[in-house]
Amino acid sequence: MSTPIDRPLQGYRFVETRHGDTLQAVAAREMGDASRWPEIVSYNRLLPPFITDDPLLAGPGIILSGEPVRIPAPAPAANAFSNPDATFLADIKLTNGLIEADGAGDMMLCEGLPNLRQALVHRVVTERGELMYHPGYGSLIKRLLGTVNGPTASLLAAQYARAAVESDERVQEVTEVTAEVVGDAVNVSVRATAISGRIVAFTEGI
Repeated sequence: MSTPIDRPLQGYRFVETRHGDTLQAVAAREMGDASRWPEIVSYNRLLPPFITDDPLLAGPGIILSGEPVRIPAPAPAANAFSNPDATFLADIKLTNGLIEADGAGDMMLCEGLPNLRQALVHRVVTERGELMYHPGYGSLIKRLLGTVNGPTASLLAAQYARAAVESDERVQEVTEVTAEVVGDAVNVSVRATAISGRIVAFTEGI
């Protein structure tokens, strides 16, 4: 038998798997998007073949069909009057692109305005087209890496960053963007107003 998941994470729920299931089928049925199956792998620390109908193959990291798996829970409706930042929801907390864990080994969450900031940074630093199932996500800034620095390159970098930030529906207005191309790096600073009226700002090197 595979190792049971005995400690749920905040913001997640358990669903039963079925005979013949694949993770793509679970993601499509429970999350509405089959392409999100890698999230199930991460949340449950699974190993190939991930899920099986054969009890002899089941074990640590391999779920036997019929056992529960952990998936993200639907976000609760935000109360914009009592807590405006609730509209920014929550996501896994990342530091330098790596998942952070708490003392119990569970993944930490980034909530509210910090989550919006993290999401905007990720939009800016991700190269557009890098995510197969989200080809319009990200920015074009990495195209400028290695170009000669100058007013044109800096202006383009700022425009690319602005477009990426403005594409997030939680942003009301981008008030300031500066960028500088320095050889193999681009330094970007962004200041924006969220739909709650709060200010979110960040400086990131790419």
